[in-house]
Amino acid sequence: MTAKYFDELKEGDQFHSTRRTMTEAAIVLFTSLAGLFNPLFVDEVFAKEKGFGTRIAPGPLTMTFALGLTEELVDGTAMAALGINNAKFLSPVYPGDTISARTTVVESRPSTSRPDMGVVTLRHEVSNQDGQGVCTFERTLLMYKKPTG
Repeated sequence: MTAKYFDELKEGDQFHSTRRTMTEAAIVLFTSLAGLFNPLFVDEVFAKEKGFGTRIAPGPLTMTFALGLTEELVDGTAMAALGINNAKFLSPVYPGDTISARTTVVESRPSTSRPDMGVVTLRHEVSNQDGQGVCTFERTLLMYKKPTG
């Protein structure tokens, strides 16, 4: 994926990310940094007792992985994040799962306050290695228009 400017993103455009494997280390670091000590994330016995088989990754960590996987689409062309909406966590992500994201441009409009920019909303659909959906969400970005000249 190559970074796209506002003018290069049209409603309906789709992009596919690379993949990344969820690791034990990522879960431990994220839960420690964020202070997320839900036993489903940090207590192996509890997770087994609740039918998960092992600890699972927090939903926000899965979203963070997806943001990283799709960042190269807007790397250097997004000026600001304006919002994240409609997050849904569909299935657990386990250590060892490999996720990827399909990104769809759902809205694109010129900025009313910044003539050199536009506002783009992207829908991210995150799946695991089996093609099972694990997370969906939308993010809205303020993006630069392609420089002229």
